[in-house]
Amino acid sequence: MKLADTENYLEELTDTHPLQSICAHGGEPFLHLELLKGIMKMAKELGIPRTWVITNGYWAKTKTIAKKKLTELRNGGLSCITFSVDAFHQEYVSLETVKNGIEAAKSVGFEKVCVDSYFLMCPSSGNSYDVATRASLESLRGLDNVNINTYQVRFKGRAAELANHVKGKTQVPKGKCQFPFWIGGDLKSPEAIEIDCEGNVTLCPGICIGNTRKQSLIRILQNYDYHSHPILSIIAEEGPIGLLKTAIAKGLRKDMKFVDECHLCYEMRKLLRPYYPRCLAPAECY
Repeated sequence: MKLADTENYLEELTDTHPLQSICAHGGEPFLHLELLKGIMKMAKELGIPRTWVITNGYWAKTKTIAKKKLTELRNGGLSCITFSVDAFHQEYVSLETVKNGIEAAKSVGFEKVCVDSYFLMCPSSGNSYDVATRASLESLRGLDNVNINTYQVRFKGRAAELANHVKGKTQVPKGKCQFPFWIGGDLKSPEAIEIDCEGNVTLCPGICIGNTRKQSLIRILQNYDYHSHPILSIIAEEGPIGLLKTAIAKGLRKDMKFVDECHLCYEMRKLLRPYYPRCLAPAECY
């Protein structure tokens, strides 16, 4: 994402909405450290109360390196930081490296230092991924003033492939939409949006409500009405099973079992994307 784009988004939003917080996430934000610094500086100048970044901590090779990077960010406006710690991240990033980052974050005075961990099934399961995640979290037990949050994997995007490792799948889940907790509110009145480097404005990843390269961000938000969105309207009224009915009506069918409503929704959106390419974007989600 270009810094000029992020500055435009923040200026537009703060002119019309009392922003409570912004969060930079990815991918990995520290791969673009200067961009991250620029975003936090802009947010500080605009008086946004809370600024957040989510990272895998790969950059914290030593505590000295980690403290230098985080001090610059803290002084530049970053107030909170979350480290991702679980079997999926530790396959690629050493836990000792992440600990360097966490210790450094505690020392530079962030408002909040958090750890987010995703379990394939639940924290007590015997699944090999979950066992590995539990072991990683156990090694962090001695760290004070660190908030540890645990969640279940959302089976969408590349994570949908992990559904093959979950037992107890049902043929067709019939519950309501499991709206992303980080968005807040509901489909009628969401409390947050996400914007990607292509200008897609999304709620749940892969469900697009507009693109800033075609329309201003403020206009997209002003015009938002889930009733007029061909995907969100179905999910809001019928739940994810409504997308299955829509796929069947179009002659599409994928015989498989689903972990939950989120998994059903994603797989049906993947089938329906050729019919709704602008609403089911970006393509990388599918």
